Amino acid sequence: MIIKWSDNHPAHRHVKRMIQLIGILIRFGKITQLFVKYILEPLLKKKETKYNSWLRQIIVFIGGSNLRPEEYPAAGHLTKELADYFRRITQSKKLGKPVIWVDWCFSTELLRAFDVVTYVCEAPALISNFLGTRKASMLVEKAEMEGVPIELCSASKGAVAAYLLKEAPDPDLILSTSHPCDSTASLYKLLQYMTGATTYTIDTPYWDDKESFEYYTNSMRRLIQFLEKNLDQKINWEILKHVCENINTANYYMSELTEMCRAVPSPVSVLHLLLLWLGRTVTYGSDGLAEAAKGFYTVAKARFDKKEGHLANERIRIIWWDISLGFYNIHTWLEQEFGAITVADLIGRAEHLHIDTSSRESMIEGLAMTNINAPMGRHMRGPAEFVTDEFERIIKGYTADCFIFSQHTGCTHEWAIMKIIKDICGKTGLPALFLDADSFDARHTSEQQIKKIIREFFMNHGLA
Repeated sequence: MIIKWSDNHPAHRHVKRMIQLIGILIRFGKITQLFVKYILEPLLKKKETKYNSWLRQIIVFIGGSNLRPEEYPAAGHLTKELADYFRRITQSKKLGKPVIWVDWCFSTELLRAFDVVTYVCEAPALISNFLGTRKASMLVEKAEMEGVPIELCSASKGAVAAYLLKEAPDPDLILSTSHPCDSTASLYKLLQYMTGATTYTIDTPYWDDKESFEYYTNSMRRLIQFLEKNLDQKINWEILKHVCENINTANYYMSELTEMCRAVPSPVSVLHLLLLWLGRTVTYGSDGLAEAAKGFYTVAKARFDKKEGHLANERIRIIWWDISLGFYNIHTWLEQEFGAITVADLIGRAEHLHIDTSSRESMIEGLAMTNINAPMGRHMRGPAEFVTDEFERIIKGYTADCFIFSQHTGCTHEWAIMKIIKDICGKTGLPALFLDADSFDARHTSEQQIKKIIREFFMNHGLA
């Protein structure tokens, strides 16, 4: 499959087609799983090549044969929403609706109450890997060639390069937050300069007290006013109420999945939570995401009640306390190779939050609370304790055998607290592995290198 960056939105078009294909294949249930397990995985498993990357990467990302047939209906709901997200981007000019760029820590659900096309700027850094890791590296290279600092997060570089290479639709407005990192804060100033689009940044408070929450809620109110003025539209409160109801449904089931990971063996795979996180990032508040979360929960709860695990033979329980690898879903390999299941990770974990839909004010307050407590958002906007306190609770409650920290190159705020995390692991006796990887750029540390390091870590600690 030849894909040129001179095409309009090549990565989005490719991923839309692949997701639509997956949506069709999962209708065949057990037949599809057997086809993936005994034909596709043996052909694609060993390593990425220029001939198999377009299929291999996305098969691995969704979990391969680890995704069970009884979970396919839940995945089906999600694939429909994701395909629609990519369709709207690739057809943005034809649709004739305002295009709003948002950062990936900015929850997109509020925008569902307006007649707009939403585009998550950091998404190309992830989805370009589905064309092959070389394509993702091309995005990073392009941004660096144009003067973007090499120390900036590769997701941010991908956002810049996507615009330069016509992967991104032209924006009418740009929305961002001041969290979670310096890369995000500086990126959106650069994007504003490059595009000339009007920009609104929600200033995120440092602390987690009542005054901080009120400050953030007021920013959300001003954001609605900003959108109404610049879009020449009024927010649709009935649609927003339905969106909030969907969020409540999704949050409930995602938080229940998170809690069920405590069980030994775990009836939940991090693959489920990461797929839902992807849905949360670009389709939060949708009917499909709510149905997907409910579907994954229903299957996992049945296993939980029977004291069964997601894996037939769970041997290793991992805490992965950093963003996962975007260029290769290492969790698929860990489950298949070692019976190693990630019971807690930074991105997929969901907190139980409920939005009161009885009034407009309560919905704004609920959306603000949901947004500020999103993954990374609740961790990376204040003191180190926002990360370490939750980490210590997880160590106590999730019966882990080891800890892995990917050390994404761009997450300098996490590098800054690494010594504290090492001390916590040392105090609790939890074996810890600190990788040196770039989550979206495989040139930094390759798939094969990471596998070798993890294998040696397991062997050195008697886990494999």
